[in-house]
Amino acid sequence: MLRSNEQCSYSKKKEWDYIYDQKNLHDKEKVYLKGKDKIVPPFRFGVEDVATKMWFHKLAYPGQCLTNSHLDIIFYYLRKKGKYAKEPKTESHWILGRLNIEERRVYMYNSLSTAMKDSAAIKACQPFAVLLPHFFALFDEFKKENKPVCLDPFEVVKVDGLPQQTSNDCGCFVASFAEYFIDMKPIPPIFDVEKHRDRLAVLFYKYARMKEVEFIDSEDEAPPKGPKKNLS
Repeated sequence: MLRSNEQCSYSKKKEWDYIYDQKNLHDKEKVYLKGKDKIVPPFRFGVEDVATKMWFHKLAYPGQCLTNSHLDIIFYYLRKKGKYAKEPKTESHWILGRLNIEERRVYMYNSLSTAMKDSAAIKACQPFAVLLPHFFALFDEFKKENKPVCLDPFEVVKVDGLPQQTSNDCGCFVASFAEYFIDMKPIPPIFDVEKHRDRLAVLFYKYARMKEVEFIDSEDEAPPKGPKKNLS
């Protein structure tokens, strides 16, 4: 599994020297010299292969929208972390939904909170709030918990007091919100997005290198399915 901040800071400069062989940091889409963007062999994560350094560049630098690949891989390992701990377009926006079955609520975490954005985010959560009780009833989850079967929609509740993004960093905010919850830590009101992006990029880069060089694998990592097509 991923290592802590302190462990992953080891030889960080050397790792970034490898990642950032750049010609123009100001051009977000044309960062690397021709032929310098490839990672051969690709880094194998649990759900997808990463074959370009640009994947890490987008993860590390503030103001860049994370793709489906980033969130798929991040949440794959966040799910693993929770278990063992007890490419959207520019106009797309990531939010986090947290289900509390006991309270019959879906808590909505939005890092871009305005009246209009919150309304749209709550609307996006509503289909899940309606369908989840039916799925739980279908698979007898209510009976397993000794609860009466109730098909009423779950309540969607907006979480207030969250740090807010100032650029296209919603994916990083969502991943960090989820990790704070898994670690049972309060979400701080001040959020250093550059620090969090840097940490995520270093963690995944170091872990991929360990898997490649030291043949380290988590015991339940599924074989990669190959790159996914971005359907957004």
